[in-house]
Amino acid sequence: MADILLYHVTPGKYEKEFIKNFKQLGQANNDTVPVTIADDGEVLIGGAKIHGTVHAGNGIVHVVDKVMLPPTDE
Repeated sequence: MADILLYHVTPGKYEKEFIKNFKQLGQANNDTVPVTIADDGEVLIGGAKIHGTVHAGNGIVHVVDKVMLPPTDE
């Protein structure tokens, strides 16, 4: 369970527009998550669309439309 939670955390403070400059982001669980741009220009992180952004005292929370699951070693 902790691995799934840490897969949703990117160390740093990245605005949605800045994320577009990356092909992947390093996550707190030491995995990477792919960054893609949809045909409509929306940013997808691990296939999850960013629906909103909340600025917090310790970083930025991007609200996504699905639970992202880390890759498995099967």
